[in-house]
Amino acid sequence: MQITPPTAEFSALTQQLLLSQGAQYRSHIGEAHWKAVPVMLELDGSGQALPGTSALPAGKWLVLPWDAAEPHLLENWLAHLTSDSDQVPDHVVMITSLGHVNEGWLSALSIKFGLQISALQVAIHSVAGAEQLARPLDCLFEEETQDALRQINPLEHLTALADPRNHAVFLERLRRATPGAFVTRTLIGLNIGVYVVMLLLTGFDLFGGFTVDQLTEWGANVSSLTMTDGQWWRLLSCTFVHAGLLHLGMNMWALHALGEMAERLFGNRIFVVVYLLSGLGGSIASLGFTLTAHPMMPSIGASGAVFGIMGGLLGFMLSRRGSVPPALYRSLTRNAIFFIGLNLMIGLSIEAIDNAAHMGGLATGTIAGALLSRDLPPAPQPSLAARATGIGAVLLALGLGIVAL
Repeated sequence: MQITPPTAEFSALTQQLLLSQGAQYRSHIGEAHWKAVPVMLELDGSGQALPGTSALPAGKWLVLPWDAAEPHLLENWLAHLTSDSDQVPDHVVMITSLGHVNEGWLSALSIKFGLQISALQVAIHSVAGAEQLARPLDCLFEEETQDALRQINPLEHLTALADPRNHAVFLERLRRATPGAFVTRTLIGLNIGVYVVMLLLTGFDLFGGFTVDQLTEWGANVSSLTMTDGQWWRLLSCTFVHAGLLHLGMNMWALHALGEMAERLFGNRIFVVVYLLSGLGGSIASLGFTLTAHPMMPSIGASGAVFGIMGGLLGFMLSRRGSVPPALYRSLTRNAIFFIGLNLMIGLSIEAIDNAAHMGGLATGTIAGALLSRDLPPAPQPSLAARATGIGAVLLALGLGIVAL
């Protein structure tokens, strides 16, 4: 049955009115079509009505969008519904855009099935049927009531009940758990800002890149300085320094492509931690496998941290496989494997690329992502102690890596 937009919108308003008085959903429905399918809510009568509205009677409420003209179809549907004692509502609100509904027919249906049935007639802005329901529901046609109900988001209640492995439910939880991916944009801005300042202070050679001395001065990871002179701050500073415009552009494109999803999965603060730990892991691996043999060679760029973000996504998927929609799980793991494989091939074919930094960042990010992952709210969240333990474990492993050098 095709539900018209007006019917769907008044189904949403009816649900919002019930929610405003403390009702709870009892239906397992997808978020993509919650306005256009029958929805069961239960009201215990303890909630307060909004100003300008009347209290609704307690009990199980069935909100029923119904735009079929044949009366016998509804009778057959109600007969099937009432055959299951667990699904029998106390009150039925039929919402229709077809026009006038015969009150005698509604009364006969109410008696036949032992239900209180009313019809919200969208086309003529009136309510027919049981007076106990008609009076409180009539307020839904008033603009003031509609404005008051807009503050209530049914999706907040639906996602607490619906299957989190449903793709739409998962994405809605993801969006609500982390409304803005501002950390990704901030990190991109910092990297670009450092590059612009370097250009301004070194003669503004936009396409020529920077010399080894300039990169070293701005914080490149150089074995003779980082290890021998104890300038350990270079392990992080080097991740914000780039050799040229192409180097910066490729890393920022990858960070933009991967960062928003990872930030929403982990949350803003934990995303920062995964990014910085991955950058450290990449720098330490670079010292151990690349720079030790070349004490004066600089290692720079955000690629270790970016690989770590991909690793973090992979670690999240592997550790939380049971709570991630199968299609999303397959897509992200497939993209991760492709991204890693492609960059390994490129790295092996170009001598200047520091593959050790890439692999170090990837390994650190994967471990950090698994240890710091979470199920999305409203599921229980990892405690502060659990997250601190995970961060401490990664830092300890990185510290042991430095000692081993």
